Amino acid sequence: MGVYKQLADVPESDRLETYAAEYEGQDTWTEFLEMYLFERYNSDRFKEDARRAGRYWKAHMETCGRHHALATPEDVETWMAALLDRVQVKTAYNSYWVRVERFYWWLQWHTDHPHVYHPPLIAAAAGGAAGTVWEEKISRGRDTDNA
Repeated sequence: MGVYKQLADVPESDRLETYAAEYEGQDTWTEFLEMYLFERYNSDRFKEDARRAGRYWKAHMETCGRHHALATPEDVETWMAALLDRVQVKTAYNSYWVRVERFYWWLQWHTDHPHVYHPPLIAAAAGGAAGTVWEEKISRGRDTDNA
């Protein structure tokens, strides 16, 4: 998860919303897919699923008024809650959570991005819908490097 366990612990100067101007007009999700994910997982089905997850994530973040790489834990929570209203926990985890979780891990490790905390993990730690999906992951014995 990193140093920060909740958004309130993150200094204002390190919060992702302070980088909105730098991300304006960037398709960071596609960059993630092309530079990282598709180099590791190359099947057509996988690519289709990852693109679908990205479309849903980006659409949700647009309704939140933020760039898809600059989520708050609350953005993640509301997305997971909406998904769980439509799909089973297993589907929310397999088709959506793993992609966005991996995206934020990539952002944290990538030197071109300022991410010092992981909004999906902070959301999961708070419980709620994100916590429910996290429990699905834990019940499978999965590590944090799933696609």
